[in-house]
Amino acid sequence: MKKIRTLLDFVGYSVNDKLLFYKNSALQLADVLLFPNLPVPLATINKIIDDFEAAVLASKDGARSVNSDMHDKEQIADDLFRTLATYVDRVADGDVTIILKSGFHASKQPTPFEKQALAVTHAEHSGSVNVVMKAVVGAVVYRVKFRLKGATDIVNPWVEAEITTVAHCLIDKLMLGSTYEFVFASVTSTGTSDYSEPVSIIVI
Repeated sequence: MKKIRTLLDFVGYSVNDKLLFYKNSALQLADVLLFPNLPVPLATINKIIDDFEAAVLASKDGARSVNSDMHDKEQIADDLFRTLATYVDRVADGDVTIILKSGFHASKQPTPFEKQALAVTHAEHSGSVNVVMKAVVGAVVYRVKFRLKGATDIVNPWVEAEITTVAHCLIDKLMLGSTYEFVFASVTSTGTSDYSEPVSIIVI
C-alpha cells in the first residue's frame, strides 16, 4: 500500500490563495503537541508570510520593481512551505489525520482497477467459444488470455489469444473435450486493469 504523503499542491495556487493557505497552515502548525520542533521557528514562518503579504499589496500599483520583489517573496514562502511539508511528512508517517491537521492536503491511495466481468459460451462451430467482456468506458483495447486446464490440476501457462478493440471475440481451434480458462483485461489511457477472475468452459 502506498504511503499517504503531504501534497505540494499549494505551489500552483494563485497569490491570494497561497496567502490564505500559508496563514491557515501557520496557525495549525502552532500546535506544539502535534508539531514539536518545527524546522523553522514559528516567528520566522509568520515573518515570511507577513513579508509576502506586504509585497503582494505593494505590487498592486503595477511597478516592475515591486512586482519583482513580490515574486521573490513568493519564492521564499514557497520554499519555506516545501520544507514544512517535508517535516509534516516525517511527523505524520502516513497518518492522514495529522497531515490534515497541519493545514496541508494529503495524497490519496490509488484506486485499484476493478476486476472485470467475463462470459464464455460455446460458439456455432465445434472447438470454438465466444468471449464476451464487460464493456469499459474509455477502453482502447481488450486483452484476452486462455490456458488449458489439466485433468490433474496441472497449471499451464497463459496464452494471449486476442487483442481486440471491441468487448467480444471468437476463439477457435481449441481441443474438443478439454477445459479451458479465460481471462481478460481492459486497456485505457490510465493503464491496464487487473485481469478478470478466470472463467472455465469445457470445449465441445
